Amino acid sequence: MKLLKFEASWCGPCKQLSEVMKGIDMPWPVAVIDIDKDRDTAIMYGVRGVPTLILMDENDNIVTRTTGAMNAETFKEKFGVA
Repeated sequence: MKLLKFEASWCGPCKQLSEVMKGIDMPWPVAVIDIDKDRDTAIMYGVRGVPTLILMDENDNIVTRTTGAMNAETFKEKFGVA
């Protein structure tokens, strides 16, 4: 499993989500993709808003996808993190 986090430097909700994620012990690696620097990857994954989180399984299938900021409780619930 891996988590793709699409964000932008100018995005307030992205910064909020980054702070939330700092307080969570992630069970998988997190790849941070800046949509302004890596537009092709954002397009490939159909990212239309930031922050977007995509949890992928070992076969690169999408398990969970969310867009928008969230608190720690919601993050843990959506991504099954204890």
